[in-house]
Amino acid sequence: MKIEQAGAEIGRVPFDDIGAVIVRGHGSTFSVNLCTRLSEAGAPMVICGSNQSPTALLWPVQGHYEQGRRMEAQAALTRPQRKRLWRDLVIAKITAQASVLAATVGPDARLERMTREVLSGDTSNLEAQAARRYWPLLMGSDFQRDRDQSGANAALNYGYAVLRAGAARSILGAGLHPSLSIHHESRGDALRLADDIMEPFRAFVDIMVWQLQREGGDSGPRTRRQTPSCLRADPRPPRA
Repeated sequence: MKIEQAGAEIGRVPFDDIGAVIVRGHGSTFSVNLCTRLSEAGAPMVICGSNQSPTALLWPVQGHYEQGRRMEAQAALTRPQRKRLWRDLVIAKITAQASVLAATVGPDARLERMTREVLSGDTSNLEAQAARRYWPLLMGSDFQRDRDQSGANAALNYGYAVLRAGAARSILGAGLHPSLSIHHESRGDALRLADDIMEPFRAFVDIMVWQLQREGGDSGPRTRRQTPSCLRADPRPPRA
């Protein structure tokens, strides 16, 4: 993939090294040939809006050699099976959040207890309860998670967009359909399963944005340079 700015080449990236392409510049242009090559490589292209959240997706129509059978099995999941899988994902998400707190601002016993209290289907909505406790502890008492805000919120949006694209690539590579979800039910959303699968990994983005804040802010270029590291992050972040 060749990248140009004002007619001058500024970089090249082998297709085998591309996990996904995140497009956020409103003046960006790209060729049909690039889209075709990305699809052949199994790499999705994600188009972001002004708030850095995804608004469109280009993903391959051909995938795993057992794609048909796996999608049939995926569609046949029973409600009890989906509820158990969602419980496991919520436990993993809260566990990751507790690990982030322990590695940054200090351990939180209540969040750690929540990991042992999640029911099938998370009927008590501990995911939301954990989030309400987690964000003020990590980012400060004045912080509110709002997708339409700038600063740390915009950096989180962008990081989650990269993470979502990585999850979508893995789902497609496994021969599954990204819109056949375990829990998320947004109508018309082509990446509902990616939204499920990425939940435990959001903490990798969170700790990256927290570190950017400590180093003096989360400017766009720094966020875009560092965000791909969340796809290779150590699940046990080092103590700051």
